[in-house]
Amino acid sequence: MRHSLLIIIFSLTSILLSSFSTKDPDPRIIDYLGQEKVDIILKNNPDLINYYNFFLENSYIISEVPQDKLIDNNFTEIKLPLENGKVDREKLNVLKLNIQRKYDSRIYFKVENSNEIFIMLSEKEFIEKYNDYRKKLGLINK
Repeated sequence: MRHSLLIIIFSLTSILLSSFSTKDPDPRIIDYLGQEKVDIILKNNPDLINYYNFFLENSYIISEVPQDKLIDNNFTEIKLPLENGKVDREKLNVLKLNIQRKYDSRIYFKVENSNEIFIMLSEKEFIEKYNDYRKKLGLINK
C-alpha cells in the first residue's frame, strides 16, 4: 500500500512538473531570432520562450470597424498579412513589427486594405495579462 502511494505521488509530481516545462518555441520566434539564438535561450533562459510564445498571441487586439468610421481618422496605417480581407493571425509576427510600445497607453493602427484596427497593448496592460496567465499556471504567487 505504501509503495502504491509513493508511485501515485511520484506520478502526480511528474505530471505537474512537465506541465510547467517550457513549451516549444512558436516558429515565428525562430523566424525572428534565428534557430541558433532560440537554442541558446532554450538552454539558458527557457522561460523567455514562454514569454515570447505568450507575447505573440496576447500583446495586441484586432478589431473590425465599419468602413465609415475609418474615414478621416488619424491612425497610422500598418501592413499586415491578410486572408480574405482580415488579418491572418497565424502569419502575423508581432515581433517583426518593430513597434515601440508605450508604458501606459495603447497604440492604434489602421490595417492596410482592411476594415480592421490593430491595437498594441501598453506594456503595463500586457504585463498584467502575462502575470495573470502565470498565476493561473501556478508559476507565481497569487
